[in-house]
Amino acid sequence: MKQNEQIRSRDEERGFRIHRLVYLCIIPLLAIINITVVPEFLWFIFPMIGWGIGLTMHYLFAARESKQSVETEYEERIL
Repeated sequence: MKQNEQIRSRDEERGFRIHRLVYLCIIPLLAIINITVVPEFLWFIFPMIGWGIGLTMHYLFAARESKQSVETEYEERIL
C-alpha cells in the first residue's frame, strides 16, 4: 500500500513539474506575440495570472500534499 502512495506521490510531483515547465515556456511566447502584434495592450498578463493561479493550486493541492505524506511516512519509519 505504501509503495502505491510513493508512486502516486512521485507521479503528482512529476505532473506539477511538467505543468510548471509548460507555463514557463508558453507565457514568454504569449508575451512575445502580444508585444509584436498589439503592443498598445498587454493582454498576455491575463493568461499569466489565470494560469498562475491554476499552477499555484496544483502545487498546493497535489505536489505539496504528496511531499508531506512522504515526509510523514519517512518520519514514522525512523521513529
